Parts: sequence; C-alpha cells; structure tokens
Amino acid sequence: MLKKLKSLFEKKDRFAKLLGFEIVDIQAGYAKVEVDVRDEYLNGADVIHGGFLFSLADYAFAIASNSKNNLSLSINSNITFHKAISSGKIYAIAQEIKDGKNVASCEVKIYDDKENLLATFVGTVFRKGIKLVNE
Repeated sequence: MLKKLKSLFEKKDRFAKLLGFEIVDIQAGYAKVEVDVRDEYLNGADVIHGGFLFSLADYAFAIASNSKNNLSLSINSNITFHKAISSGKIYAIAQEIKDGKNVASCEVKIYDDKENLLATFVGTVFRKGIKLVNE
C-alpha cells in the first residue's frame, strides 16, 4: 500500500513535481522528502524563499498524514524559520505526533545537507475516512 501511496503523490501532486520534490521514504506516520536547491528558489536576500520551505514541509506533512490510506486534509499549519541558506540539498522529515480518529498532527523538520535545522513546521489534519488507494 505504501508503494501505491508514494506513486499517487508522485503522479498527482503537480506542484511538488514542479518544485522538484523527491519522496525518499514513506512509512506509517512518517515521510522524508528532499530537493536540490536551485537559484530560482531564492528570494531577494539570496536565501531560500520561506514559501518554498513551507511548500517542502507541507508536502512531507501531506505524505505522512495520508500514509495510513485515510484522506487527510490540512486544517492548520505553522512554520518557524531557524537558519537561512542559499545552496545544497535540503530535506524534510515529517513525523506524526498525534494520531486521532478524526484529527491528527505532524511535526516536520527541515535540514540542510550538513544537518543544520532550517525550519520547524507543525500541522494538523482532518481525516475524511476515505481511502486514497485500494490495498
């Protein structure tokens, strides 16, 4: 089932594809997504745009939240930026911190390739009770 979910996200999330996000790992309540920083991801201060980091975290959050094959849609998200960088590979690790029947939460941490913490994201989803893929 996890392979089917991975394939679903890779095919259907066109925005993540546009941004070059790659799913590295998916497990129940967990996801790791990485991307190589490109020049067009930088803001006017020549560091990664906050919206880009939010999008990376949000994608990892979506994968982890939906990894149990229950359509889960974000109802709240928050991000804190810790460090700015301009190049290299970055990755987001999403881990479920609360798995409720109707509401669940995840924490996502974004790191650079030297394992410096760039941002911390916390999100909450509503579980719809609809399967994403046939098992």
